[in-house]
Amino acid sequence: MRALALLFALLGGCATGSAPGPSAASILAEMKAACGGEAWRDVQGWHETGAVEMPGAPPMTHEVWHDMHGLKTAMVSRVEGRVVRHAGFNGSVYWQVGPDGKSQVGQDPARVRRQRRDAYLSSSGWFLPERFPATIVIAGTEAAEGRRFDVLRITPADAEPFDLWVDRESHRIARIVAGDEYVHLAEYRMFGGICSATRGRQGDSDPAHEIVLHVESVETATPIPAATFEPQAP
Repeated sequence: MRALALLFALLGGCATGSAPGPSAASILAEMKAACGGEAWRDVQGWHETGAVEMPGAPPMTHEVWHDMHGLKTAMVSRVEGRVVRHAGFNGSVYWQVGPDGKSQVGQDPARVRRQRRDAYLSSSGWFLPERFPATIVIAGTEAAEGRRFDVLRITPADAEPFDLWVDRESHRIARIVAGDEYVHLAEYRMFGGICSATRGRQGDSDPAHEIVLHVESVETATPIPAATFEPQAP
């Protein structure tokens, strides 16, 4: 769930819309300044801990890792200390070890594109375009709960697109829309000089599928070992 060194005025591969108003590059520059600025140059890895609330299920702890130099990610979910899900993506292969100990590995092209999208999202790739190339355009504006949002449509290389709703006042991401899924982000905090939302409410068209993620800690100074993202033995 989870959140993302550049000069945005010179953002490579970033296209802007033809409508009057701020450019995609200027919106991204404001986002970066509000979320740590040049501290993003020092991000080497991402290790996050927290908790997950799911309807009709006991509370889970979660632990996630992001490579931050490539589109690789891994996560572990636990209930009362017992691993109930261990999954990851190494850039080309996605995998999962279930609570029954069985390991599954896949390379379906459509799912790989979604995995790449989700890894880009988790790594806040829009803040690191030299590491994560993407096309970024303004998709329009939205209004909700008395607030105005600029909507950025981002298509990472070889991945599915998604939309970011950027609050015009705080310049922080309030909503992400990817396919038929969404996540509302709130309660931003600073970790190691950069910001991250610490509350995310995620769902789709079915209220029974809604979950809430609470982030407790984020560590970004240390690279994550490559083996973390490779398929794990049962």
